[in-house]
Amino acid sequence: MIDFAAIMEHAFANRPYLSDVHGIEHWHQVEANGLLLAGRVAGVDVEVVRLFAIFHDSKRFDDGHDPEHGARGAEFAKECREAKLFEIDDERFDKLYHACKFHTHEPKNGDPTIDCCYDADRLDLGRVGIPLDPEKMATGFGSRIAKQSRKESVSVFTMRQWLKNLELK
Repeated sequence: MIDFAAIMEHAFANRPYLSDVHGIEHWHQVEANGLLLAGRVAGVDVEVVRLFAIFHDSKRFDDGHDPEHGARGAEFAKECREAKLFEIDDERFDKLYHACKFHTHEPKNGDPTIDCCYDADRLDLGRVGIPLDPEKMATGFGSRIAKQSRKESVSVFTMRQWLKNLELK
C-alpha cells in the first residue's frame, strides 16, 4: 500500500521553489482530475496517476519557462522509489517516469495511464488563464470535458469548481 500523503509531504519538503501556480494546491487538483478521468478511461493505473500528480511539477525552479522540470521530477520519483518511499514494479514505474518527463513535451502517448496523467494536468490550465482545448487533450474523455467547458462558456477562474461539480451531458 502506498502512503500518498507521506510522499506528498516529502516532495513538498524537498521542492526547490515555493510556487502558488505549480505547488501543492495544483498537485491536489491534478490528483482529483486524474481520479475523475480514471473512472471513465479504461486501463488506467490509478496509483501511477496519483504518483504523477505529486512528482510532475515537484522540481520546478520557477513558474516560468522551465522545460527540464518534468525530467527533474521523474528523477526525483526514481530517487524516492530507490529510497523505498513507495514500491511499484518496473513496468508501472516506467509509465510514471515517462509521464513526468514528457508531460509538457508529448501531446499524446497512446498508453491510457500516461494519457490520463497528461490530461489530469491539462484540465488544470484554467489556474493560469488558459481555457481547455479539446484538440490538446490526450484522452477522449478529456476532450469531451474540454468541449463541454467551451459549450457552457466556463470561466477559467471557476474551472476547478466546475470540474468538481461536473455532470457530463
